This record gives sequence, structure tokens and C-alpha cells, in this order.
Amino acid sequence: MSNPSKAKGTRFESAVCDYLRWALDDERIQRLTLHGSKDVGDIGNIYFCGAPVVIECKATRTPNWRKHWAECEVEMGNRDTEFGWVIRKRPGLGMDTRDKVGKHLAYTRKQTYFQMCDMAGGIDLDHLTEKIPRNPLLIGLPVEQLALLLNHMQPLGPEEET
Repeated sequence: MSNPSKAKGTRFESAVCDYLRWALDDERIQRLTLHGSKDVGDIGNIYFCGAPVVIECKATRTPNWRKHWAECEVEMGNRDTEFGWVIRKRPGLGMDTRDKVGKHLAYTRKQTYFQMCDMAGGIDLDHLTEKIPRNPLLIGLPVEQLALLLNHMQPLGPEEET
């Protein structure tokens, strides 16, 4: 791949996909191909309470919160879902282990986050959330916590690993 930025983004998408596939113990989770204006996210086959979840991965040097969230919202519309998350690579944090991938930042609308917490049985991850700079409608948390939320707070990974 001749474009280093694109290669970095592809590596990050692959690392996040592998992490979520392991965490949710679901081999159907996969990186998606581009669909132009009808794109539906970077990682597919993730569901929450039967509804599809759009996952958009970003490994950019500068955190362009609004632009990346707007892209996720378009893809949520294309997928016809109210659940969407942007996963942003934290600068200086690698992606060569599950532990490191689980520490990158996932963010969504506060409304979506609270709705998912309620639907998962009223769980409370508020002590782990992060404010998104200059974006009062968005909220973030580590990818590991997003995986726990998607998994209704059940242990992550295949059962035989515990």
C-alpha cells in the first residue's frame, strides 16, 4: 500500500475488528468494503439488542471530532440504525496487543450512550466516560467498555479463555 496514512488506518481498523471479534466472541464481525456515498461503517455485523451498530474507525493525527461524527451519522442513516460509534486511535498508544486496543477511545452521542446503558439493564459506566472537547453532545469511553456494553456487561472473550 503506497499511502502510509491509508495503511495506518487499515491496520487500526483490522486491530479494532480483531479485538471486537474476540471480545464479543463472534467470528462474523468483519471489516467492511467501501460503498462510496452508501458506506455503512468500517466494521460490520455488530448488533445491540438486535439493532445494527455502525462502527467508524479513525487513526488521524488531529482529532476532527465533528467531521468524524458527521460521517458516522451519515453511515448510521445508510444502515438505518440509531446506534453508531466512532473509535479513535489515541496518539502514542499502540495496537499490538488486545489490552492496548481496548484503551483507544470510542465516542457517540450522549443520548445513544444512555439509551444503550438503559437497554443493557441500567448499567452505569459514567465513571469511565470522557468528555469530548468542544462537543457537549458527545461522550467517550475506552473501547473495552464499549465492548462490555455491547456484550451486556458479560465477560469479554470466548468462554473457554476464562
